Amino acid sequence: MKTLGIDIGTTSISGTIIDVLSGEQLDTKTTLNRTKIAGQPWRGEQDAEQIFRICQTIITEYTQRWEDIIGIGITGQMHGIVYLDEEGNLLSPLYTWEDGRGNLEYKDGMSYAKFLSRETGYPMPTGFGLTTHFYNQINGNVPQGACKIVTIMDFVAMRLCGRHEPVMHVSNAASLGCFDLSENRFDSVALARAGIDSEILPDISEKEIVIGQTETGITVVIAIGDNQAGIFGVADDDNDVVVNIGTSSQISIICSKPEEVADLECRPYVGGKYLLLGAGLCGGSSFDLLNDFFCQICSMASAKVSKEQMFSLMMEAAEQAYKDKDGDGLRVHTLFRGKRNSPGISGSIGNINMSNLTPGNLTLGFYKGVCEELYEAYQKMPAERTGGKLFLYGNALRKNSLLQTVCRDIFSRDVFLPKWKEEAAAGTAKLVNNVV
Repeated sequence: MKTLGIDIGTTSISGTIIDVLSGEQLDTKTTLNRTKIAGQPWRGEQDAEQIFRICQTIITEYTQRWEDIIGIGITGQMHGIVYLDEEGNLLSPLYTWEDGRGNLEYKDGMSYAKFLSRETGYPMPTGFGLTTHFYNQINGNVPQGACKIVTIMDFVAMRLCGRHEPVMHVSNAASLGCFDLSENRFDSVALARAGIDSEILPDISEKEIVIGQTETGITVVIAIGDNQAGIFGVADDDNDVVVNIGTSSQISIICSKPEEVADLECRPYVGGKYLLLGAGLCGGSSFDLLNDFFCQICSMASAKVSKEQMFSLMMEAAEQAYKDKDGDGLRVHTLFRGKRNSPGISGSIGNINMSNLTPGNLTLGFYKGVCEELYEAYQKMPAERTGGKLFLYGNALRKNSLLQTVCRDIFSRDVFLPKWKEEAAAGTAKLVNNVV
């Protein structure tokens, strides 16, 4: 028997097959997520219908190859939303976690995000689903006939099993904002203060449950957040520390109950547990930014270099800079999207002298900057709960041995890679086996 996991990432969509008895990962499949919709720079929108079709293609390929798939699990990018009508039909694009409309000026010198945070009493940064909805509501952008908002993985899961009424796992619900962790529910009173009707929100499940079956009779399990799925697929023990560097970045530990630690987030996990984490908005996407910069310089000299070639050149140059220990190196703060609680902060490059401004040092500085942001969060975590292994996952880490080394150096700990590739997809496939 097999279980199938799908991870709907910001830049790629992945699938994996896990053998139930042996726990072996039999196959992985990754497709680029090229569904971004062009528009103003602050818009973060993707074609949700096209995303569903990509997921459907992966599932079809796997079910034709293996006839004994007993269940499908879905995970994906958190915080974003799509609008559905009363029959569960799609009415909108996916407004992703990268969407910046919440940072636009609203009134009294405040952004939509800041105003909503003040009115609700909850941190409501841009990209959170309810912040996006608040902007859309104020500006008349909510689609006609919209009855519910859900994450992209909730939509895909319910569509696979022909479900009309959405149900959302607590891990996804909390990612939309204005969520009371002590009660595991949306704070409808706080939302009402901001003029948001909580009827737009779906029912919540605190447990991992079956939500239906596909047309061919395969069980579909409720979707969970990608942060949670990745950790479930990676961690061996509740005291393990898990670092993920993908498009964004996170460092997480598992908790038995909600905790408040300054500058850290607490999120629902699975099995009634919680995560304490630090999240960086500009993890692997900062490497993309630098890649684009180098490619533009090559273009100025009429040299055409692909992104893949440039990433290889960047890694080679950074490895040489690491070996040479060229001066003190550059100091890069990779806060190019700011922080959730301080969106106005920007990144910086410092400690430049006449000898160290090289492509290798610059790339190495970006690697260190991403890892150092996560290390700052790590230092705020309860030391008694970080004594397990330090796991590294995400494609940016798996494919870059120097980035692994930089993590080891900054954390001054041995680091471990998980046994599975596409860890979030594998985590949700593993979860299916616990539910079905």
